[in-house]
Amino acid sequence: MSKILSQEEIDALLSGEGIGEGAVGAVPEAAAEEHKEKLVSLYDFRHPNRVSKDQLRTIQTIHESFARGFATHLSTRLRSLVDIDLTSVDQLTYSEFIMSMADPSAVYIFNIKELEGDAILEISPQLVLYIIDRSFGGEGGVIQEAREITIIEQNVMKKFVDNALEQLVRAWQNVTPLTLELRDFETNPQLIQISPPGETAIMISFEVKISDFSSLLNLCFPYFVLEDVMPKLSAQHQIAHDQRKRSHHDESIVEHKLRKTDIPLSVNLGKTELSLREVLDLEEGDIVRLDNRLDQMLEVIIGDTAKFRGKPGICHGHKAVQIVSEIREGAITNE
Repeated sequence: MSKILSQEEIDALLSGEGIGEGAVGAVPEAAAEEHKEKLVSLYDFRHPNRVSKDQLRTIQTIHESFARGFATHLSTRLRSLVDIDLTSVDQLTYSEFIMSMADPSAVYIFNIKELEGDAILEISPQLVLYIIDRSFGGEGGVIQEAREITIIEQNVMKKFVDNALEQLVRAWQNVTPLTLELRDFETNPQLIQISPPGETAIMISFEVKISDFSSLLNLCFPYFVLEDVMPKLSAQHQIAHDQRKRSHHDESIVEHKLRKTDIPLSVNLGKTELSLREVLDLEEGDIVRLDNRLDQMLEVIIGDTAKFRGKPGICHGHKAVQIVSEIREGAITNE
């Protein structure tokens, strides 16, 4: 038979009193410690996450647009289908990015004028040699061993790199206008010092596929270079920007429609009073005298409202009126 607990016993259970070791409802110490451990999150002070997931998603969207634009350019120039897929967007230290590059490599350093800093476009030497071979009509044989890029090959490749920077500018234009300028070329990653070794950097990696050939392409932005535009990379800012853009677009459409709208325009030459007999007796060639003087301003009426004052005259053989001033708040006054 089940025992019915008294109110004092119920209160004791709710307050935790009287629950001994091994009693029903007691939480084992091991389980409690495990629960506490789950509430602890790891944080590496050497690799702080300075870029939020929201901002990383925006950066990914921007550079997916860059990948599509650059792939289209390469397809046209190489006369072959080119796919460029964004594979990852990571934040790491600048020294880790330098250590990840092969030696020799093909590293293009470009300056971002508005952000007063430099960034890196790294292209594998195999991809550089493949592009050069295809651009001169070759079959684009796969180069197994990397070698340093010669000065002549650098000059040929510069046109492709310049277009890559143009596509990068277009991809960023919805966030912020950028002016990119190719500053230097380097084959030894250890000689590139655009950022302190421990500074956070954002690395965007791409896979370039051309026929049966595949290679890598990387972009690297030191965090301090993008720090001023980071607030613009949040989803809230992008939504507000899109709303302003749509609003401006809507205004342009309305303005375009209004400019094509026909509205009645008339000029009040003056007025006079005639009796019905005088009106009936009017004949061709009769002159009706108006109450306006010859040098008096005329009212230019838009719709039903007098909006301007003007002078009568002749323009290219047609009767015309020259706008002289505006009548504000619909006030009709004669001068």
